[in-house]
Amino acid sequence: MKKNLSVSLALATLVSAGCISTETTHYRDAERVKVSFENDTAGRLFYEALNKSGGRIYRSESKTEISIPIIFDHKQKTVDGENVLFNDAVRRCDTNGDGKITESEARIFSESAGK
Repeated sequence: MKKNLSVSLALATLVSAGCISTETTHYRDAERVKVSFENDTAGRLFYEALNKSGGRIYRSESKTEISIPIIFDHKQKTVDGENVLFNDAVRRCDTNGDGKITESEARIFSESAGK
């Protein structure tokens, strides 16, 4: 009986030590979109709002976790890069999508980023 208990404990230790575990983080980034500004004020308002928010409000992070206790554990995380955040800010600010941010668009974006 003692021998069977020792073998069972040894087997349980071996199985738990032999667990397959992976953890990865992927950074998703893209090329920056080309954008122009109507004037210096529009550019300043846009970049000040972007820096003020720091991308925190719009930062996207996803996490996937698959686990079978003792045998298998897999974790994957995807984080948006700075260019993805910049491109998203340009899309939200440039409401008519013409690639040129007007002072009015930048002012509206600036006011919404402060909320």
